[in-house]
Amino acid sequence: MKKLLIYVCILGATSLVNTACTQDMESSSSAEKSKLIVDLGADVSFKSASTRSIDESVYKDISKYTVKLEKTAGNQLIHSDLYSNWDLAYEVEPGVEYRLSASYGEAVPASYDQLLVSGSETFTVQSGSTKTVSFQCKPQAAKVSVAYSEDFSSYFSDCIVSIKTKHLDEAWEMSKTDAGKELYLQCDAEESVELAFDIKDKDGDSVSPEGFTNTKTITVTPQTWLKLTIKPDVTEIEGGKFGINVSVNTDVIDEDVNIVLPSDIFNQ
Repeated sequence: MKKLLIYVCILGATSLVNTACTQDMESSSSAEKSKLIVDLGADVSFKSASTRSIDESVYKDISKYTVKLEKTAGNQLIHSDLYSNWDLAYEVEPGVEYRLSASYGEAVPASYDQLLVSGSETFTVQSGSTKTVSFQCKPQAAKVSVAYSEDFSSYFSDCIVSIKTKHLDEAWEMSKTDAGKELYLQCDAEESVELAFDIKDKDGDSVSPEGFTNTKTITVTPQTWLKLTIKPDVTEIEGGKFGINVSVNTDVIDEDVNIVLPSDIFNQ
């Protein structure tokens, strides 16, 4: 009877030890795991109170964005999928630096209907913790629009604006027929936009008098709206000449480019 009692006690103690060891191992394993939660947003606005985006609802639908998880060391891709397919929490290695990036659309040098919206965030996760990484995707482009005054056609037939950036192999042109359109230019953190103005008289001939300065370079950043307003300056100035006024406005820069033309080009 005593032997049976001792055996039962030993068996019970062994069971307790095994249970404790199992709990310790599970606790240790749990402590080593780290998790990531992605909280993605999109801001597709441009820097103007009256701005409007191309089919804005499409770019606000974050479920369509492709989200990539990479180790920053060696740019090693770990996981890539649509945001709608991502798990609520994704396991990552503690203490390792990662980069999350998300994008929707296509990067093209210039387009009326193509736009890249993207963003990224670098982070690490402590052992045993769950980290929520929040970041926004924004347009990687500046926007250009051209407007002509109501009396422009009384003095000129057109003013063709040539637009050049380092991303364009050749200049993109906007004219009177493009008034009201919005051109999206691929834009780095800072981008130089070279503008050239080809003034056409009422016969359709280019006017380029001696000393005529028809170029301007503007520095823009992503989400800048570069608004060009072109109107004649009909105030006669010294030498019997009239001019044309090109207003360049980026909500940060507001400058006038005054172009002086001979008065005899006007067919009134």
